Amino acid sequence: MGFSFEDRFYSDGGRPVTSKAQQSSVSEKNDRSDLMHGLACPDCRGPLSLTEKISCRVCNREWLVIDGIPHFVEKFPYWGEMPLQQMQEVNRLSDAGSWRAALRESPDPVVRKAAEMILNVERANWQWLLDLPPQSRVLDVGAGTGTNSHGLGMHYQEVVALEPVLERVQFMQKRFAQEKLSNVKVVRSSLWTLPFEPESFDLVAMNGVLEWVASGEIGDPRELQQKALKNMFGLLRPGGALYIGIENRICPEYFVGYADPHCGLPYVTVLPRPLAQLFATRKGQNGYRNYLYSSGGYRKLLEEVGFTDVVIYAAEASYNHPRFYVPLKNNIFSYYSRNFDPMRSSRFRGFVRTALLNLGLAKYLTDSYAIVARKREAKL
Repeated sequence: MGFSFEDRFYSDGGRPVTSKAQQSSVSEKNDRSDLMHGLACPDCRGPLSLTEKISCRVCNREWLVIDGIPHFVEKFPYWGEMPLQQMQEVNRLSDAGSWRAALRESPDPVVRKAAEMILNVERANWQWLLDLPPQSRVLDVGAGTGTNSHGLGMHYQEVVALEPVLERVQFMQKRFAQEKLSNVKVVRSSLWTLPFEPESFDLVAMNGVLEWVASGEIGDPRELQQKALKNMFGLLRPGGALYIGIENRICPEYFVGYADPHCGLPYVTVLPRPLAQLFATRKGQNGYRNYLYSSGGYRKLLEEVGFTDVVIYAAEASYNHPRFYVPLKNNIFSYYSRNFDPMRSSRFRGFVRTALLNLGLAKYLTDSYAIVARKREAKL
């Protein structure tokens, strides 16, 4: 509720001020406006209104708002960097003190190990591959414990951290409040329930997300990945960018029996998809759902959806622990590998690596990628 000129009273200096009640009313109105900014019904894209709940003015669906966070999903299975019980304890300690201390000073080695990734905001350094202005609006899909959102929030005007897992949402709320990152807004939802207006973001980030989109869903994994990417495409403004951090399907370790980091099975990554499905089923899983691709496969997937100007970087040492982003084009990767990434292994492996570099193939065998794709600018 607003107030009129007549509602004001004046100090001795003649400058208009407002009463505490009126200031509180204005603050509440601003908070509600910030909460609803850019949101739309995930079902019909209709406009939303906020009372005690969020409701759609068109289809009349309603969603809860808990502690200032919209909840567009009610139930979602737990997944995280640490087991559920440890995550709940970290949240409890973060409530009582510092979120950083809750991680660093935990007596549990599992929590301290997870802290390395959760605290490392340099995981968002891929943002410097883009040329986006500070006033950009960013969506971090599958934000987890908020590391990328934290890093992005220090440089962009507005960041929306989208996450369906309740305990991680609760952790992010404490993290951003304690860091005073008021420009980072947490929304509890999934990439299948996107409560946003079309073409409302300048950047969408999917860090370690695309390979998971088919988990728990019915249908062909590649088609589900295409559908998810189309949803991201629709949220981007013309000229906007999509970032993907993900593993490489033809990383050499997968050929010699290293387990897929998502489903835990060997060989499924490099096997033809039908054989991978059969193998995973025989191992008691619901088929193979975590599709990875080569650099050419990712490029094709993105271009089929409508993205243009796809640039792929080798993420060294990995996209979750980045030190270098090396473009695959031309001879840059070869130059980097020969000068900054010397092989410290057997003579045979060194010989193979040199041969692959000479043939121009080594860049296709890196562990993981950082991918940037653009939505074409609207024609005038």
